Amino acid sequence: MSDPIRVLQVFGALNRGGSESMIMNLYRNIDRTKVQFDFVKHTSEECAFDDEIKSLGGLIYNAPKFNFVNYLSYRKWWNKFFVSHPEYKIIHGHLFTIASIFFDVAHKYNRKTVGHSHATKSPIFDIKTLFRRPFLNRLGKTSDYRFACSVDAGKWIYKDKDFKVLRNAIDSEKYVYSDEARKKIREKLGVQNNFVVGNIGRLTAQKNQSFLIDVFKKIHERNAKSSLIIVGVGELEQQLKKKVEQYQLDNSVMFLGARADISEILCAMDVFVFPSIYEGLGIVAVEAQAAGLPTICADTIPHEAKITDLVKFLPLSDSAEKWANVVLNEVKKDNRPNTQKEIIKAGYDVNETVKWLERFYTSI
Repeated sequence: MSDPIRVLQVFGALNRGGSESMIMNLYRNIDRTKVQFDFVKHTSEECAFDDEIKSLGGLIYNAPKFNFVNYLSYRKWWNKFFVSHPEYKIIHGHLFTIASIFFDVAHKYNRKTVGHSHATKSPIFDIKTLFRRPFLNRLGKTSDYRFACSVDAGKWIYKDKDFKVLRNAIDSEKYVYSDEARKKIREKLGVQNNFVVGNIGRLTAQKNQSFLIDVFKKIHERNAKSSLIIVGVGELEQQLKKKVEQYQLDNSVMFLGARADISEILCAMDVFVFPSIYEGLGIVAVEAQAAGLPTICADTIPHEAKITDLVKFLPLSDSAEKWANVVLNEVKKDNRPNTQKEIIKAGYDVNETVKWLERFYTSI
């Protein structure tokens, strides 16, 4: 039997973000006798997925973090890498801001490049964003193949160039609602009899958890037996905890950090609230629907994320009180529906996506 094709996946870090989780879902399910993933990360720190990647046979390389000043040395690192590693014929880049740099180098060594857009705008706008813009604008030109997690994400980064929407697929079977999981998690968190509002995402300005806390304050004023659980880590953690303390909601808001049991935590929630300022797609909204969970989204999130009737969109310009009213009114006491067939029909099941991706890699 011939050795598998080794595809190099390039990220900033390998933690539980949306793009990393999507690739890990595919990696777990792909036929690794045919296609093996290896990874470049731009940090020397231990990341959430490092051990699992190694257990699946993947290799991890640490690239220097790009800071503009080190442009020449950064390119030099990639030159040395490609000379030392002729086994990588396909480079799949998930860093849309700087992928064009290492794609340029990859072409010198006749490697195929795959650009992948996971967003509809830059994370922040500052002086660094202005410096990134020329690299970002070249991504479409330097990508031999172009993927995006949604139509909006593709149009934003590639402009008038063709691209393929590669849906952020999930293991739909894993997310089917379970009474047993609900009971277990709610008992662990001490919220057995509470109305539980949930959110999953990095604790950053983009994810807008500060507004979520405003919404929950209004919910809690009307229902004292309500709880908010926030899953994720990020630079705003202490700021958000301080806001919770100022609102005197310490006993009702829980920060659960990074978790591997997302499917079970979704079962424990009564409603998922997703007020992000922007998203490439918003895969957690798909996961919430897969768990049969009412999902209240900001209208800034691509409407492709609406797969079932469980989703309702609201403008971020609406007040926290209006959001709270919708959350309280939308949640029904009915049994949680099994939406797996709808998830599969919409093309978000990993089993179908991974077959296509396997064919794609082997064909090029």
